[in-house]
Order: sequence, then C-alpha cells, then structure tokens
Amino acid sequence: MKTSLRFFLLLTVLTGILLTACEPVEDDTTSDDPRDQFVGVWQFAESGLIKSTDGQSYIVTISKDAGNSSQVILENFGNPGLQDVIVTGTVTTNQIVVSTQNLSNGWTVEGSGKMTNVDKSSMSWTYSIIAGGNEDTYNATANKQ
Repeated sequence: MKTSLRFFLLLTVLTGILLTACEPVEDDTTSDDPRDQFVGVWQFAESGLIKSTDGQSYIVTISKDAGNSSQVILENFGNPGLQDVIVTGTVTTNQIVVSTQNLSNGWTVEGSGKMTNVDKSSMSWTYSIIAGGNEDTYNATANKQ
C-alpha cells in the first residue's frame, strides 16, 4: 500500500510539473526602446547634392550603441569607403540626429533622418559632409532592407 501511495504522489507531482511547463507563455515583443525601429540595414538613395548633381546609392547598417541607451551607430554613413568609419546618432521618438562629428577619415558630418511612414520602413535624410575643405549637403531616402 505504501508503494502505491508513493507512486501515486510521484505521478501527481510529475503530472503537475509537466502540465505547468506546457502552459503557453505570452511573447511580449513590444519594446520601449525608440532605437529598435531604426536598427537594421538601410538602402540610402541620395537625390543628389543640393547643388543638383546626381547622387549615389549605398547601404548603411544601424545598430544600438551599447554604451549609450539613446544612441545608435551608423556604419558607412555617407559612403566613406572605409569600414572603420562610424557615426553616432541620437534617437528621439521618430528621428536620428547626427550632431557635428569629425571622422577618422578626415570628414566632418552632421544631419538628421526622420521616419516617413507608418510601417517604419522609410526615412528621409538631410545631411552635410565636409571633405577636403568642401562642404556638400545631401538629401536621401533610406529604405529598410
């Protein structure tokens, strides 16, 4: 009788554990981090310099700055041609602001990009680059890849 009672108790405990483990867990994929909407790979297409020359198209990778909870890192911003040239931007509700920065390749950049659609897949950018003493201002559309 004692063996049957022990077996019954063990079976009850194991069944309780298994049933508890099988309960669905709600997946909370929402985030309060405003940087999340900007993280990813973006195809920048310049509409040209304000001076009306043809622009270029290039990829920018945006990631969270682990050292600052309000900043993102933009790799290849402005298409400098060097892999180690990065730009940081401060994120607000729906835009990235790139304050004036002197880059390792000798460029100085500044500008901003703002989300332009509800599904957060497109941004409109205006930025300037000083390279070799010349300052050029660009408009670009960035589409999330």
